[in-house]
Amino acid sequence: MSAVRQLAISGRGGVRIAFLTDGQLSEWRTQETGEHVGAGDVYYGRIADVKPGIQSAFVDIGCGQNAYLYVDDTLPAASGEKGKPSISERVQAGQYVICQVIKEGSELKAPKISLKISLQGRYLVYLPVEEGLSLSRKISAPEERQRLEQMIVPLLGSKEGVIVRTEAAEVDSEQLTSELAYLRKRWEGVCQQAAARKSPGRIGSDLDAVEAALREALAEGLDEVVVEDAATYQQVKAALAAFAADAQSLLRKHTGKAPLFDELGVQAKLERALQREVPLGNGGFLVFDRTEAMTVIDVNTGSFTGGGGQQREQAVTATNLEAAKEIARQLRLRDIGGIVIIDFIDMKEPANKERVLATLKKELARDAVPATVLGMTALGLVELTRKRVRASLVERLTEPCAACEGRGRVLRADECLRRLQDELAGLARSQQAEAAVVELSTRLFPLVDAGDGGTAAATNWPLRIYKREQPRLAPDGYRITYAGNAVEAERLSENNRKMT
Repeated sequence: MSAVRQLAISGRGGVRIAFLTDGQLSEWRTQETGEHVGAGDVYYGRIADVKPGIQSAFVDIGCGQNAYLYVDDTLPAASGEKGKPSISERVQAGQYVICQVIKEGSELKAPKISLKISLQGRYLVYLPVEEGLSLSRKISAPEERQRLEQMIVPLLGSKEGVIVRTEAAEVDSEQLTSELAYLRKRWEGVCQQAAARKSPGRIGSDLDAVEAALREALAEGLDEVVVEDAATYQQVKAALAAFAADAQSLLRKHTGKAPLFDELGVQAKLERALQREVPLGNGGFLVFDRTEAMTVIDVNTGSFTGGGGQQREQAVTATNLEAAKEIARQLRLRDIGGIVIIDFIDMKEPANKERVLATLKKELARDAVPATVLGMTALGLVELTRKRVRASLVERLTEPCAACEGRGRVLRADECLRRLQDELAGLARSQQAEAAVVELSTRLFPLVDAGDGGTAAATNWPLRIYKREQPRLAPDGYRITYAGNAVEAERLSENNRKMT
């Protein structure tokens, strides 16, 4: 029985899109507003700096952060070049360019751009500044390749090109001609916006988020499109009429009393996608940890105890196979890119290891974002890479914790008090301080023994403490606001109490 695939779209409070397979959330997208730089967006930019040493340039695209341009993503000189050119031969500081985001920025990296523009359609990818025609390798029949080539080449002008997608096989010339005209008109609109601009900024997008999601969902196989609000419904209806008229019967307007995503349980599914642990059906679980360089996934047996020998090998293999499927789903849902290391449960038989690797590769092949499994290391770790296109789900939905400076952990209370004790001892020695006024976080405040008047008992402390609760401090935070004369410390403490 084939899976049921839904696309749920809401335009309330910004465009939000959920891809669902058999009711499970497989991908989440939003169309950001303001200065967010999205993959596929087209910008009018100014070359801010050229760095020949790293064959790169940095481009002001009007978003507050310069984008990164590598020499391979620039346009070749008209005269032709031999060998790898220098970036300084391709672009110059101060030059204005039309560029496209090919990789979104992250908390640590700038967005990556290209001067080679591509506008995506359902059947074609239009290349307005590159000549030539190429066909998807998945269109294997020689007669079909010849038909498509003979059909499209006469439609192309000079200095423009097209990539024919797999979905174009068996599609008639009228549909392909109509889509090419549609994409060409979009490029003309981008050029008009660029000509009207006097400073860097966004001038177009690679179809907006709704159209891009429709295109990708149709390529995967789509059973239903559910739209919540009237304005977005009309937008989806118009988009389907433009490039997927045969799919208009899939469109449905949400009429339920509950909001669309509440009815589908999307919010709860998103919350689970942000958790470190992911349960597996047989009692095992996955643990996701992110470092600056990579994502590490640990497969655990959890409640499984099993027997010994062959019984254990079969049970472990079954858990690893289930984990491989879930890992592929989670990589897409969490939008994890870059290097990924997976620590599967140890298996003894080579055949079982191959089964797990084959399952992982098969599941990753369903993902539109390319991923490559590099094999298993001598330590039994599976290495893979997944192309980074967008910021991860965690980066899009969360931000570093201000209280713990992004560490996600706080110091133990006894360690905090030990550090405070050391600091006070240092002040007592170096400044002959008799007393100190200390602000303590809500977590630490009751742990400091107090005498009358909010003062800490003399025992265990190198000097007398006048303590004050400060809720705005981090859970492991404290602040020594005064150290010195005991009379002055008592006066400051009394003033603080009167002010509060």
